Amino acid sequence: MKKRVLLYFGSFNPVHRGHIALAEYAISDGFADQVVLIVSPQNPHKEQGDLAAEFSRYEMCQAACAASQYPEQIQVSAVEFTLPRPSYTIDTLNFLTENFGEQMEFSILMGADNIENFHRWKSYEQIIDNYPILVYPRAGYYLSRSQFADRVVFLENAPLFDISATEIRKAIAEGRDISDMVIPEVEQYIRNNKLW
Repeated sequence: MKKRVLLYFGSFNPVHRGHIALAEYAISDGFADQVVLIVSPQNPHKEQGDLAAEFSRYEMCQAACAASQYPEQIQVSAVEFTLPRPSYTIDTLNFLTENFGEQMEFSILMGADNIENFHRWKSYEQIIDNYPILVYPRAGYYLSRSQFADRVVFLENAPLFDISATEIRKAIAEGRDISDMVIPEVEQYIRNNKLW
């Protein structure tokens, strides 16, 4: 039987408590055997802006995964660091399926904000036809409005966190406390490396 691997793509700039809580929820509620945070070095739909170095984001994710309730089942991957840029989900899925598809069955975890723009993704039809997509709630976004609402699994009981990486970076720049948004290891990493 193949291992069910749920891929959670993102820039994780930085990884925060909400990211890990969603991964823990996916494991505890049996949606996957393993959740893998895929750190994207360059998202084709976002400006680079104040993006921290990719290895810094990877190391913060590594610390956050290790501190989770399921450190053996919640992991981080730098697979996109080795693939062409910008990072397209379909290219990563093709690579993973080609190399690990005999042992693993892949699905995708994404926010309701992403599903609204999913039709703009490269080869979105191929993705939705071949990989289950689990969608978690985001404030202000309604899956029912999406043309893909009947083709994805909506995690209506998933924890809803009013945290964003943008808000965290702004708080750091303003010298505000971020301890309620990131775990201590990530906060220490940010301070030690003078990020943002």
